[in-house]
Amino acid sequence: MIAFLSGNLLEIQEDGIIVDVHGVGYLVRVPLSMVSLLPPKGQPVHLHTHLIWREDGPALFGFSSRVELETFRSLLNVAGVGPRAALAILSTVTPGTLRRAVVEENENILTAVPGIGKKTARRIILELKDKLANMVFEADGTDDTGETGTPGYEGEAVAALVALGYAQMEARRAVRQVRQQAASGSTEELLRFALQWLGRQKNA
Repeated sequence: MIAFLSGNLLEIQEDGIIVDVHGVGYLVRVPLSMVSLLPPKGQPVHLHTHLIWREDGPALFGFSSRVELETFRSLLNVAGVGPRAALAILSTVTPGTLRRAVVEENENILTAVPGIGKKTARRIILELKDKLANMVFEADGTDDTGETGTPGYEGEAVAALVALGYAQMEARRAVRQVRQQAASGSTEELLRFALQWLGRQKNA
């Protein structure tokens, strides 16, 4: 089992990133939300990893924190949720947002993830409610969202934009651009500013 990788970011590909570890290039599949947070090519990167053996060979999945990794593993234990679906969930919402969605039985946040329907969302809630409610999200210096200094309402705003048809990366960029304007710290206000910013970009 490969527990982590520390090396230099060599390349960003459509299906993941390549990390150079002492001259060996590892293809690592990562959440889309992590791509925008990666350092420039050639710079050091540290990933917590999970190795899965499939019929077509091994697949390595990487995450920026232990919280993300443990959340990914929890999702894999849900019947009908495979690595692709689990990665799609963490590409759309933070671990903290996922926990709130599960604890509060909010299916809408889960169904905003591409490929996750109501049946799967309900199964995730039923099977993970107790486990995620007891998970310590403050580990490794992260806050309740599973990301250092990233409020949970940002993940909810991104999920809402994705549900409206915006691409994941486009939604995250819009939220980052306007988060300082959302003084109340509410999802609704952040979503309104993000939609206004996206509208201005479209008309520019």
